[in-house]
Amino acid sequence: MGTGNTRCGRSSTASGRTFRRCRSVRSLAAAALSLLFLAVEAAPMVGAVTYAGDIAALVQVKLAVNTASILPSSCLGSWNFSVDPCDALASPQFTCGIDCTPGIGGELRVSGLRLEPAGYEGMLSPYIGNLSALQIVIVSGNKFGGPIPGTLGQLTDLFQLDLSANYFTGPLPESLGLLSNLGFLSVGNNLLEGQIPVSFNNLSKVTEMFLYRNRLNGPLPVLTGMRSLTYVDASYNNLTGHLPWGYPAGLAILALGQNQLAGRLPQLLGNLNSLAVLDLRSNQLTGSIEDFIFDLPSLQQLNLSHNAFSTLSTTNLTGANSQIVSIDLSYNMLRGPLPEFLGFMKMLNVLSLRSNMFTGPIPYNYALKAANSLPATNQLRQLYLDSNFLTGEVPSPFLTISDNITASFVNNCLQMCPQSLSFCQGGGQRSPIECQAFFQTG
Repeated sequence: MGTGNTRCGRSSTASGRTFRRCRSVRSLAAAALSLLFLAVEAAPMVGAVTYAGDIAALVQVKLAVNTASILPSSCLGSWNFSVDPCDALASPQFTCGIDCTPGIGGELRVSGLRLEPAGYEGMLSPYIGNLSALQIVIVSGNKFGGPIPGTLGQLTDLFQLDLSANYFTGPLPESLGLLSNLGFLSVGNNLLEGQIPVSFNNLSKVTEMFLYRNRLNGPLPVLTGMRSLTYVDASYNNLTGHLPWGYPAGLAILALGQNQLAGRLPQLLGNLNSLAVLDLRSNQLTGSIEDFIFDLPSLQQLNLSHNAFSTLSTTNLTGANSQIVSIDLSYNMLRGPLPEFLGFMKMLNVLSLRSNMFTGPIPYNYALKAANSLPATNQLRQLYLDSNFLTGEVPSPFLTISDNITASFVNNCLQMCPQSLSFCQGGGQRSPIECQAFFQTG
């Protein structure tokens, strides 16, 4: 297992600032605590109700935490192993931090480990794998570092695993794919590296998976085996390759923004009838935005901004049955006229098409929707068309709209955009020379 100093050394390397001091404290702390805990491990308590193996594992879990980070008022600060943990639960000796349930042999088993965000530093002990009855592990919002223990894969009853908002480093253990009863997985906001294990496709009961804000790389694996998955967030990583060809049928939220994914939108996305949020912003996606995206029956939020899409294929769309509330296609290379069907989307409130290469006039129905003059549709409250190559005049309904809309039409080739209108302020139109040069070359 290695000494306390060795564990502390690896944590110091991971965070750089958080664990450096524990090198001088760790050995003294371990020695002092081991004197206290030796009696617990060597001789069972008289009348103990907690399974002895669970007590020994809890001892190791506490030993792996830097004692300087354990406040007396915290859950770990109340763990006093001179008493039986489950028997003393909610007493001054074990105020919080564990759940207990009856075991098969009559002894109580530790079924939950819940460490509150108290600034705990150190490592998550591999001995956690010996708490074989665990169903819940929550240690989020602390300063744990080092690798995620592969022994977590031994916890076959585990339903909820939340390690988010710590400083864990290294790869995601392949062994996590053995957690056949896992329903919730969150390792977001850590310093994890390496690829997402292919074994995760075996997690057939996981409904929500959060991998965001790490340093994960490589492709996103096929997720069809995760049959119960409804929410996946792997944004703010370094994922590469194409979007996978298969997804769980019940997927409702797919958030993969701020990665390096490339290629086209897979046609199979059009089969996700439950998809409500599709966020692929800030990747390297190319090609056409096909009409099947706008036809998704449950879609409410669409963000494809900051990519390299070049065309919108929307010839057969009316927008009448769409449930989409927000669309952001900004910062791409989209060409052609502004699609009129967007103005007929009855639920649409926010539309951003800025920083593309759209040409032609602003559709009149955009103005009617912004003026709340279209029957049976919600008002368009945010409209960003700036930094394109739009021509013609601003449609007249925009001239009488009150201040209940936020919009921008600047940096286009419009004949006139009155400065008295808020959406014409903050910049002028492109120069005639710039507009002419674009139309001659485009």
